[in-house]
Amino acid sequence: MEFLIEEEYGYRYWVWKTNKTHAEMIEWWTKLESVNPFFFNPSQTLPFGEVSLLSEDCMEIPELRGYLHLHEDDDSFMQIDRERFHHKGYISL
Repeated sequence: MEFLIEEEYGYRYWVWKTNKTHAEMIEWWTKLESVNPFFFNPSQTLPFGEVSLLSEDCMEIPELRGYLHLHEDDDSFMQIDRERFHHKGYISL
């Protein structure tokens, strides 16, 4: 499954090509205690698959089934086919 990642701290976009099914991704995400290890440079910290940075001159953001908003524990989420999932350590403000 592939995800578009919006990384809020660096205001960058990434594409994450995982080697997992959407069910496996939901299971992994919903068990996370925190997203802090991933938010600044997901290409170095996400546990599986391949993450590539979209260049700043990229005119088109790809539309993928998966979307990941990475920031802090209070506003990060995973979305697959418009269904939103929060990680275990999600803090609602």
